[in-house]
Amino acid sequence: MIKLVMAIIITTMPGWESVRYTGYLYPDMQTCLSSTELYVEEYKQIAKNRGDDTAHFSSICFEVDSYPIKKFDSMVRGT
Repeated sequence: MIKLVMAIIITTMPGWESVRYTGYLYPDMQTCLSSTELYVEEYKQIAKNRGDDTAHFSSICFEVDSYPIKKFDSMVRGT
């Protein structure tokens, strides 16, 4: 088993019946943290352009155990 990092980005707004979430896998914590920061900023801008000023976004990165994923061998880490 190897360690991967899972990112969850959660979106909530007043009046929604639930939260919405998006998940991503990353090969390391630094890549996860920097990528989710960019995603959250992009999501905030999209919401603002739509007039959704009350949208709230949060993200979390955490380690998970996984079998090796061949695609991660060729990824640039920490960017």
